[in-house]
Amino acid sequence: MRKRRDGVDQRTRVIRTGRPQTPAAKREAKGHPRLWRAVRIGAFSVGSLVVLGLAAGTGYVSALLKGLPKVSAATFVNNSAPSVVYDRNGRVIGQFSGDGDRQPISGLSQVSPDLVNAFIAAEDKTFFTNIGINPLSMARAMVQDLLGHSIESGASTITQETVKLAVFPEQQRTMQRKIQEIALAIEVNHQLTKDEIMTDYMNWIYMGRMGTETVYGVKRASEILFGKDPKNLNLAEATFLAALPNNPSYFSPYEYPKHTLSRQHYILNQMLADKFITQAQYNEAYHYDILKEIHKAPENGLPAHPYLMLDEIKPRVIKALVNAGVYDNANDAESALPVAGLRIYTTIDLSKQEDVEKVLSNQSLFAGTNKTITVNGKTIQDEYQAGFTLIDNQTGGILAVGGGRNFLEDEIDHADIPRQPGSSIKPLLDYGPAIDQGKLTAGSILYDALTLFPSTSGADYEPHDDEPDFGGLMTADEALYESRNVPAIDILDEITPQVGFGYLAKMGLGTDAKTLNGQPTIVADDENHLASAIGGLDNGVTVEQMTSAYTTFANQGVWHQSYMISRIEDQTGRPIYQASPKTEQVFTPSTAYIITSMLHNVLYHSGGTATMVGANFPGQYISGKTGTTDSLTDGWFMGYTQQYTAGIWMGYNYREPIDAANYNLKFTLWSDIMEPILAESPATTPWPKPSDVVTANVSSLSGLLPTSLSTVHGSIVTEPYVQGTQPTTYDDVDVEAKYVVIDGKKYLATTKTPAWQVHTGVFIKLPTDRIPDWDHKIPGGITDQSQYLVPTQPDPRGGQVLDAGSVPDASNPAEINPPTGLSATFDGTEVDLTWQPVDEAVQYNVYRSTSPDGPFTKLGSVQTPSYTDTNLPADGGTLYYEVFAESNTALSTASQVVEVQLPAPNPVDNGTGNNATNGTSNEFDNGSGNLFGNDSNVLTQNGVIDNGTDGHNSTNGASDENGMTNGATEQNSNKAKSWIPGLGPGTDSSGRGSGR
Repeated sequence: MRKRRDGVDQRTRVIRTGRPQTPAAKREAKGHPRLWRAVRIGAFSVGSLVVLGLAAGTGYVSALLKGLPKVSAATFVNNSAPSVVYDRNGRVIGQFSGDGDRQPISGLSQVSPDLVNAFIAAEDKTFFTNIGINPLSMARAMVQDLLGHSIESGASTITQETVKLAVFPEQQRTMQRKIQEIALAIEVNHQLTKDEIMTDYMNWIYMGRMGTETVYGVKRASEILFGKDPKNLNLAEATFLAALPNNPSYFSPYEYPKHTLSRQHYILNQMLADKFITQAQYNEAYHYDILKEIHKAPENGLPAHPYLMLDEIKPRVIKALVNAGVYDNANDAESALPVAGLRIYTTIDLSKQEDVEKVLSNQSLFAGTNKTITVNGKTIQDEYQAGFTLIDNQTGGILAVGGGRNFLEDEIDHADIPRQPGSSIKPLLDYGPAIDQGKLTAGSILYDALTLFPSTSGADYEPHDDEPDFGGLMTADEALYESRNVPAIDILDEITPQVGFGYLAKMGLGTDAKTLNGQPTIVADDENHLASAIGGLDNGVTVEQMTSAYTTFANQGVWHQSYMISRIEDQTGRPIYQASPKTEQVFTPSTAYIITSMLHNVLYHSGGTATMVGANFPGQYISGKTGTTDSLTDGWFMGYTQQYTAGIWMGYNYREPIDAANYNLKFTLWSDIMEPILAESPATTPWPKPSDVVTANVSSLSGLLPTSLSTVHGSIVTEPYVQGTQPTTYDDVDVEAKYVVIDGKKYLATTKTPAWQVHTGVFIKLPTDRIPDWDHKIPGGITDQSQYLVPTQPDPRGGQVLDAGSVPDASNPAEINPPTGLSATFDGTEVDLTWQPVDEAVQYNVYRSTSPDGPFTKLGSVQTPSYTDTNLPADGGTLYYEVFAESNTALSTASQVVEVQLPAPNPVDNGTGNNATNGTSNEFDNGSGNLFGNDSNVLTQNGVIDNGTDGHNSTNGASDENGMTNGATEQNSNKAKSWIPGLGPGTDSSGRGSGR
């Protein structure tokens, strides 16, 4: 240990020519140390007040000096205590400790004189001559405090910085602390030599994060950066090292080497001006290629949960401490963490955090996903990465974060980097605001077709879906769960981007939104592009921001600002920070419920884009949305229950396209992470339904009440509505028309069409007056429905049109009764169901549950009043069944529920043959409605249109008597009862577009 000033062994050290360092004379009066200390402090205080013209303020200064700590040589040897981080249950997550990274020097002989001079030139030119403080700077700070009650500028001396680091790591940024710091700096200057003060300063200063180490002191920093002892540093190295402490984050040689180099050049200029170096030395150091000498940062000594501790908790704690006024700036707060002994309480649930990290670190899941690419002439491995966030909906507390797969391989926190969100933005920016504004309902009709937005200042915008085709007419519900792009853009254009982004701002996605390190996400320019409707943002958003926004839907339209740091206490247990997250009512509860209903179909409807997740959690109340960007460079899934919202992003750092074979890995990871969480807290409670939400059966092509024609090209679907917004008029899209086929083309039949050539068919008539953005649709654009559109041209032979498209009389549509007499028998291997036939029923839909209260999962559809369930669960138990009747114009309510008791499995026969999930292949076929209450438990199954057993069905495109293909459906009567194979939503069981 070095000798402290005790009146013995006084030395003089020459730092530069012409400026000897003279030891301070011992000023303590023997026998009266306390008196002398009080006189000194009082003299300084009075002198400062005289300078400020505040002679009457001596009482103020005396009050500020109350409780002044005592200092001695031992003060600067004690490195205090680390700050400890706790989870929400009081479990220790980790600690911020710097002692292991601090290797003290015992004297200035152990460092290069250039390093000492660099610090003096850059940080404290009066170091040799001042009394520990700079009175002019102190006077300025005092004026700022008295006038504005805060200190705006510092200009502290090296002695003050040393005192602040060693004595005041936990005190608030107040005038009291500043006055005490000044007084102790004078005291330290009296007790210690300048050599000793500079030595302590070099041991205490925070040098920043270098790789996996948090570094304090010049010795360890020199070893890491240059692999050498600080006494062997040359001028270029010494000035480069001296550049770091001014702002270790901004001047980080690993993250921002150009910033460090700029600061080094400033120090060299100051040293030249102060005659510490010659012009020749300056030129040599200035042009020295210092960046080539920097060694690789260490990759050991990682704390537990490195992404969480270093990339998430640490910057949040620093920001909280600065915002609470505990520290002047982020540098002071960061340097204090390992020594201030703070107690940091978080919202993290450590068990869930461990679940997340276990899945993301499972390298077998990522086998074969990395890509070898060339960057700046170098061949590197671009890892397929993931970012994840789990949030408590009711509070906004962040429960777990996944920053990536391996911190040593990739230190980027992928939960906090901006990436384009793709279609996951649609419910937040497009559908949610439109429904909330009364401009859209779940059953509103949208037109997915060729669309063009002309531009006067650049290329026209012609959006497309991910699929090669356009779907044509569809409900908003279908457009969302199939993730069609054009309808989303139409919606945003109708409500205007300004309205949509106004809603985003209420959910933490305003133009002031930034990442934890200050990188902007949403920017004002995003409002100028309709591509924003499908995630085409300038910068993008983070996983945490998106997850936080989605909690709004899960929380009845209320957004709770996400947060992680709940409380911070000092070493004594005194609270110095308390979280106060914002709360905002963004959507009405009915809007949130309707969006949740629509997003439930993303997982549980056969046409949804996340059926892989739904298959993993059958029968649960989970809603969510996928997102994909161009060329598959980003993959998202946001999923939520009533309790939790979990978001995941996957992609490559260099934006390489995700291979199709690996794209769905996001669903696997999300499911694997959520499996233990949902096993502990299953989502089996129905979403609370607002009293003003009703349901209605409507045509899937018109969004209006069904007629006898509504099941020809589409289906009857059940949609939720805010009371008063449900339709009251009848389907005008499915129409009857008389037509003739001439040279393979259909024309409207006229009075001059020979009677034997006139046919009657059911066509689709576009409701142009109700289609959003109709003016932007390209005339003649081809969709999946184009061949079924009603002819627009009359028979070229002339005459008056006989029927250009008429709808049936639907003033009194028939109701249909539910099935009665449902019974069930178990014969040892299967369950046989029978019930009484229902008049007008064309099919029956059978559902099953393991609880009498549901949720029920659809097993299938039949046309006869009986059904055999052969796919029984292997573990036995009690099963419950119910049946719905369906006609061409209506759906019944549920039948009575019947109960069947299955025997327990034989312990010898483990029943592996029945282990497949019950009804997996069918449970997504429009079976989502039953998860939102019995009154919506009547969704039509489009799969029945593939059934050719009904005598009234005629195959689409069948040749008429002239051998000409007919795209309409022939009718034998005015009331159509036929079904067209392959048309309507939900018919593609292959999961088309599942990556959207």
